[in-house]
Amino acid sequence: MAERQLILISPAGDKLPPASPFHNEGKTVAGWLVCWGLIIGSTILGVGMIAAIMPLVIAGSIVCAATLVAGGAFRAAGHGQPQPVLVAHGDAKGEKKADA
Repeated sequence: MAERQLILISPAGDKLPPASPFHNEGKTVAGWLVCWGLIIGSTILGVGMIAAIMPLVIAGSIVCAATLVAGGAFRAAGHGQPQPVLVAHGDAKGEKKADA
């Protein structure tokens, strides 16, 4: 059998992401609010569409829109995913990059 050479780093150098992902996997108050709000709103909307009840369709649409606005407000208030901190590629500690 012929042996293959395993190359882990490309000759041009690997392109690292500007920031590492957070360890909370997006499980934030704002994330859960949007998730459950859209589930409830789309259920109301779907029942209204199936039953041909226009007020339910409108109510479901309003719940979905209000959920998206509330999710944005929660994120702006600090209950969502924090903004990533950009680090220098050689810095293993993850400290903030100094502005030059």
